[in-house]
Amino acid sequence: MLNPVYKIPRRSGILVLFMLLCLPGLLRAGAQNSVEAVRWLNKAIEAYDREDYGAAKTSLALALQTEPNFSEAYLLKGILEYHDGLPEQANASWKHALELNPRLPDEIRKRLEKRAHAIESHLTEQDFSHFHLQFNGAEQRDQAWQAVKGLDDAYNDLGSRFGVFPEEHITVVIFTSDEFWEAWNAPVWLGGFFDSRDGRIRVRIDPPPGGDDEFRRRLRHEFTHAFIHLLYPKDLPVWFQEGIAQFYAYATQTNNFWEDTRLDELRKLMKNAPWMDLGRVEHVLRKKDVHPGLIYLGYLESEALILYIAKERGDSWVPNVVDRLRKGMSFEAAFQDVVGVSPDVMLDHLRQSLS
Repeated sequence: MLNPVYKIPRRSGILVLFMLLCLPGLLRAGAQNSVEAVRWLNKAIEAYDREDYGAAKTSLALALQTEPNFSEAYLLKGILEYHDGLPEQANASWKHALELNPRLPDEIRKRLEKRAHAIESHLTEQDFSHFHLQFNGAEQRDQAWQAVKGLDDAYNDLGSRFGVFPEEHITVVIFTSDEFWEAWNAPVWLGGFFDSRDGRIRVRIDPPPGGDDEFRRRLRHEFTHAFIHLLYPKDLPVWFQEGIAQFYAYATQTNNFWEDTRLDELRKLMKNAPWMDLGRVEHVLRKKDVHPGLIYLGYLESEALILYIAKERGDSWVPNVVDRLRKGMSFEAAFQDVVGVSPDVMLDHLRQSLS
């Protein structure tokens, strides 16, 4: 069985709706339906929060009986079906919710962001050499310094690898798990995210299960997204963005065999799993309208491909591709020019090497 997803970026999509709507506030704030239907839905959400799923289903049925086209209610219906191990029925409910209200993802995102930004506006702020940090007062100052040290290391490392040291200060908002949950409704396995729209990194500072090493990878992963965006703010394939973020999250200059070790770990994680072509991987990571296990597999394939190319062509292949992008090449042309073959051909080579 595939492991739980460590990181899924916050984008509009059915899976993201599932994650965001696990909290009551979002639905209560925006349901434009009859008072009675909203009341029953609120009861259903409250029952879901206390893990009384039977009561949640009963109240939800009454909400839909009162208001058959209640789009938000179908979102909760999908959550309950997903909880019951019925992913196909859950997907059908989520899709029906979007059919009833195609603007629903944007509406939810806007409500969530407005609430989160209000919380962030009250945080303590402090400037450092390359970063502007926001954190919750003096009690988090030590954690803020620890995060800055990790971020500075990532800045110096990627700057050396790419030959570019951006002058722009990057805003980093750090949270405890409770604060991350309150602000962004973020599930416990989400270590952080980078939002290209406001250029901010948001990261959870509670010690992760992997300890200091995992915290380092968390910071490096999100900083890589921000760093690449500063160098090349145009759209790039998601598989490329996520793959290189994980590549540099694990990259180390103190262990010459880290690539072999990590590729072996990925081989074990992907054992007996179905392979997707890059078109499918891109769709899965961008839309997230499939089972979470398939999304996780998409992240693994992306990371494995980036890592495999580094072993075959050298670590400088990513900086060389980005350099060509900045000079005006398309992604496909830059990749072909540096690697010598297309991404699909390299994926075939990877598949054969791991089989």
